[in-house]
Amino acid sequence: RRIEFLSTGFDIESVDMLVNLGIFRIKIPSGEITNLPYLRHVGHLGLPVILSTGMAAFEEVGRALEVLSKAGTHPEHVTVLHCTTQYPAPMCDVNLIAMVTMRDAFNVKVGYSDHTLGHEVAIAAVTLGACVIEKHLTLDKLLPGPDHSASMEPNEFSDMVSAIRNIELALGDGVKAPQPSE
Repeated sequence: RRIEFLSTGFDIESVDMLVNLGIFRIKIPSGEITNLPYLRHVGHLGLPVILSTGMAAFEEVGRALEVLSKAGTHPEHVTVLHCTTQYPAPMCDVNLIAMVTMRDAFNVKVGYSDHTLGHEVAIAAVTLGACVIEKHLTLDKLLPGPDHSASMEPNEFSDMVSAIRNIELALGDGVKAPQPSE
């Protein structure tokens, strides 16, 4: 199905286990963004990194990127995910423009880790330049646990992906010219 296996290691031992399994990139969870030994270890691996930034201040994101870079992971191999760590995240706390701020300030690729209900914020993130969308998936929103109710069931997830693909097409190449349909 051409779906890359990805898992988050929440400690150095788990990161090493994932690397031994042949993972192609490392996802750093929001809670580890200030764990400097962890960041140094991940940076030293030289793999592409997805850095989640929930609960982090701008300065903490910058420091994490600096530590990763000094350890060996070049910023061009890092994708920073803007995130509001609340399940579900209230619309008034999303602050999507912060994703653009980080992209411009740190010169990195950006994405969005979406904990809102529905898929409109994920679509808006794509229009603002997100190249990665993280959205929790569940088989049943009624299951116990902290994030099932804010997750998407498979049919909703499929609808979101279709909507994002349509938005990517609609964004075009930015050149103002008559279109083939015209």
